[in-house]
Amino acid sequence: MAAIGFELKKSLKKDSLISYLKVYGYSSILSAGAWMISIIAVIFVGYISITSSKSFKETIEFQLIVTYAFMLSSSFLLSAFLQLPLTRFIADRLYEKKREEVLPAYFGSILVSLIFGGVVLSFYVFYLFPNKSIYFKALVVGVFLIISLVWLSNVLASSLKRYKTVVFSFFFTYSLIVLLVYFFKKSEGFLLLSFFIGNFILFLILTFLILKEFPSNSLISFKIFNPKKFYWRLAAAGVFYNLGVWIDKIIFWYHPLTGYYLNENLRASIVYDLPIFLAYLAIIPSMAIFFFRLESDFTESFISFYDSIISGKSLFEIKKYKNLMNKNIRGIIREIIIIQTIINIFIYFSAGYIFDKLNIPRLYLDLFHILLIGATLQICFMTMMALLFYIDKRIETLYLSLIFCILNAVLTYLSINLGPEYFGYGYAVSLLISFIISLFIVREKFARIDYETFMLQK
Repeated sequence: MAAIGFELKKSLKKDSLISYLKVYGYSSILSAGAWMISIIAVIFVGYISITSSKSFKETIEFQLIVTYAFMLSSSFLLSAFLQLPLTRFIADRLYEKKREEVLPAYFGSILVSLIFGGVVLSFYVFYLFPNKSIYFKALVVGVFLIISLVWLSNVLASSLKRYKTVVFSFFFTYSLIVLLVYFFKKSEGFLLLSFFIGNFILFLILTFLILKEFPSNSLISFKIFNPKKFYWRLAAAGVFYNLGVWIDKIIFWYHPLTGYYLNENLRASIVYDLPIFLAYLAIIPSMAIFFFRLESDFTESFISFYDSIISGKSLFEIKKYKNLMNKNIRGIIREIIIIQTIINIFIYFSAGYIFDKLNIPRLYLDLFHILLIGATLQICFMTMMALLFYIDKRIETLYLSLIFCILNAVLTYLSINLGPEYFGYGYAVSLLISFIISLFIVREKFARIDYETFMLQK
């Protein structure tokens, strides 16, 4: 995504408050747009549905289905397995000046995801909704699949230089979803139908942008699935990391003390879902900082470091770019912690007022504060993971993802059994431990990066 980072950095040449707001606004959409805008749209759709048709249960059911769709697409379906390998495959082809292989790999991944996801989801949806109509079940499968396809297309779309068009397409399609609710409100599953149509249009727009950016004579290729060349460790790291992000929610859904059945086999947690949702919204500014600083300042020094080695520059030049790279890493972490700490302090003192305005019981305040700390640590951990991906430390990222997933599962389960006053500590503590371990690994790897670059290459 270096290209988009450099394009955003050009906007800062004006050095004005407006330019900073624009850059970080675009960064927040590009880094978190897929789930941020959709969540906000789901809230609006739910509000419109409840006020217009008074169908509270159907609205909650719709919101849960969308939540399950994001959970399945990012953790369990083939799209989660393919995200990092597809990103790496495309990056390698671009480095080799083989841009014509990008589009066939993209469509090959889409086709395999459709076939695999369609089969798996059909069985899962019949389990979730055994008494619903075939039409409703087909809509649910469609929503699950289209979210997976948008997830995959966003891998490429978020790196395009036409970032303004990408951002506009998200706003346009999710605004369209809100409008479509009015037209389909008398039909069965009208909320799901509106959501599917909007996301299908979004997928078509993103695919069209990718077609224009990466023209090719062939349409579909399955080279990425070559067992001998497939990036298995990256795929496993992606699955375990995303599963780690969702495992605490799943445990709260299905634990008898905290979960409940909303409809047939669809479960939720009235205790956990809303506080964690609000905590994730609170870290959007840090997501923007993470995306922009990583893809501009760090990437620039990273490229300069390796260019100096490839072009045979002096040791002094190589050390200079290495030091600059390490300085940028410290700057990213420091900036995220400072900005998010300021936001957390503001939220801490205003959370009671916000909860009152949203009619949320103050009983959730302590849990929300813990989850907010956990979400902040998640951004820091994600930064460390991204840095390790940059220098191709696949084994380290796989182990870290696995550690995070196991810790979050075990500690979350223990926290529930310890009682309500410990809810959320499993998530926060697992990320604290994972972040500290990753911090030491990043520090060691970047301190030795010049040695490993020269001495450990096969």
